[in-house]
Amino acid sequence: MKSFWKYLRTRPLGVLSLIILIILYLSMIFAEFIAPYTPTQSFNDYTYCPPNARIVLGRQGGCIQVQERRVINTATWQYVRVKDKYEPVRFFVKTEPYKLAGFIPAEHKLFGTDGQIPVFLLGADHLGRDLFSRIVYGSRISLTIGFIATAVSLFLAVLFGGTAGYFGGAADWGIMRLSEFFMLIPGLYLILFLRSLMSTTMDTGQSYMMITLILALVGWPASARTIRGLVHAIKREEFILNAQLEGIPSVVIIFRHIIPQTASLLIVSIALSIPGFIMSETTLSYLGLGIADPAVSWGSLIKRDISTISNLKHFPWLLNPVWLLLTVTLAFNFLGDVLRDYFDPYHAVFTRFSLIRSQKKGQKRKEK
Repeated sequence: MKSFWKYLRTRPLGVLSLIILIILYLSMIFAEFIAPYTPTQSFNDYTYCPPNARIVLGRQGGCIQVQERRVINTATWQYVRVKDKYEPVRFFVKTEPYKLAGFIPAEHKLFGTDGQIPVFLLGADHLGRDLFSRIVYGSRISLTIGFIATAVSLFLAVLFGGTAGYFGGAADWGIMRLSEFFMLIPGLYLILFLRSLMSTTMDTGQSYMMITLILALVGWPASARTIRGLVHAIKREEFILNAQLEGIPSVVIIFRHIIPQTASLLIVSIALSIPGFIMSETTLSYLGLGIADPAVSWGSLIKRDISTISNLKHFPWLLNPVWLLLTVTLAFNFLGDVLRDYFDPYHAVFTRFSLIRSQKKGQKRKEK
């Protein structure tokens, strides 16, 4: 583990990606504390209100303030600033009691205002709801569905790939033909077809579970074929043959002796699969087949708010969930690249070679 952290420090993009992901997942866990408002709380006088927070510098330092805005054109929702109408943004402001993470009693928010002017860090939507709060709460669905779908998909891949690679014969042929059938159909179309067969009146929990299962069902074949090849090669090793001679059950051999040998591949596969599942959920929600009201996800935010080019022209802050999706996708991909390079069989050889080379250069400089 220490060697990994030492290697990670040599990859700035990997460090930055890990920091971004940690911040996002901590924000997801403590959404009630970080978001100043609930995702359904609306302010009727602030429809499509642009971001109203700004940093004010003074003699005693800087502070964050919000300035009141008034609508002057309800057709285009054009706002003007009200002169000398400011209110400071306070940290750890007291609010109504709530449950942090669903079970911890609390009554303070990370930031907020004491008066009548709400704070919109990223603007408001068509119902006057704070976009920042909705993004924070929406991350609970968008970020967790990637992990859960990856876990289910990886379990299926290990189960079917391990069985096919270890037993071979008819089991191998049947499982590989089944995986090829799923891989033959374009993934997006298969996801849309399976989701269209489900009821459209499901509640949020049912929709979440069904989408997770659909994504896992579509995502397991490629990993299963890779695991099957590794298991097929590892089962010929001497320690596996010894285990077979000792009469250890096949299931124990597969999951206790063979699958741990593929741990590096599984770790990299998890890191690279999560963004794909997140984007698939976003696509379903954008097309109206995913998460529905009153629940919120990043995909549903894009569907509801970015419906026309006119909206993007007049209310560009509604595009913020898209930038966040791209950031998460790139962060997982950069972190996956770091993990892939670290677990590369040639990594230790080339790392040692580079260290020896740098030491020789240091010695030559000292001699000069």
